[in-house]
Amino acid sequence: MMNKIHLFSHNDLDGISPAILAKLAFKDRDFEASCVGVKHIDQVVSEFLEAHEETDIDLYITDISVNDEVAALLQERIEKGQKVTLLDHHASALPLAEKYEWAHIVPTYEDGTKTAATTLFYDYLVENDYLTKTAALDDYVELVRQFDTWDWFEKDNQRAKQLNNLYYLISRDEFQDTILETLEASLQDESVTAFAFSERHQILLEVEEKKIEKYLHDKEKQLIKASVNLHGTEYYVGVVFAENYQSELGNYLCLQHDDINFSVLVDMGRQKMGLRTVKDEYNLSKIAGELGGGGHPRASGCSLTPEAFELFVQNLLFKEAE
Repeated sequence: MMNKIHLFSHNDLDGISPAILAKLAFKDRDFEASCVGVKHIDQVVSEFLEAHEETDIDLYITDISVNDEVAALLQERIEKGQKVTLLDHHASALPLAEKYEWAHIVPTYEDGTKTAATTLFYDYLVENDYLTKTAALDDYVELVRQFDTWDWFEKDNQRAKQLNNLYYLISRDEFQDTILETLEASLQDESVTAFAFSERHQILLEVEEKKIEKYLHDKEKQLIKASVNLHGTEYYVGVVFAENYQSELGNYLCLQHDDINFSVLVDMGRQKMGLRTVKDEYNLSKIAGELGGGGHPRASGCSLTPEAFELFVQNLLFKEAE
């Protein structure tokens, strides 16, 4: 009898896509997935291990990492014979790979191409004969990679942006069913060479595009520009309060205002802050890391800690009022 499989992943497009690929690869296995936010992954994994002492469940973790305490618990399970595989592309997780053989952290491929968790998991499934490559699968995986790494902007690949928009427009179940239907068809029919949106979803995306465009123009009028000093380094930033479309808005503001080093999107309701830039000289992953967060060089984020609030909200509002 084959082992059960449980996958833990992030709850964004690059996190849900490994779950979709796993459903294709392990369709004859007992499979479950838990897609959660970064703050909850350690708790979710710990609770799972506590509730499942058996070692006949293969564990996969994608697009998200665990802290040292949880990593130690996973290592104990491996020593008891359980299979654990972690695949992540965030550079902030590299110390985990230095300590544990089951943690595979690959931010870029050898040719310099930025990776995504979806591409790493796809490579793993194909290399281990769990899944057969198809042109449509290749296309879908590349769309996810381009959006998550922001390569879609440089390539002007609107399909990648639309795919992410669709993920947030419809329910997670409908999104997974839609993707699975198309990708399963590609496994049966080689003439299916690309992932395609349904007519209904295309209409939804067109309406959403107009909605986003208006949102960007309205939020630009609220932009506050100011210098901030973060741990001895001075930055000139553009700050705006925004709960929606942070990636699109952050990128748009940077393009419209070349004088700012990066944009700061403050979500007061969720007590989070997103950072975006279009300039290679600013590594937002490092900057966010200094505030207790992380992410990618051009797109990162952190919690709205007291330090972050003072720097990017309190001080700037007072400056604007002067």
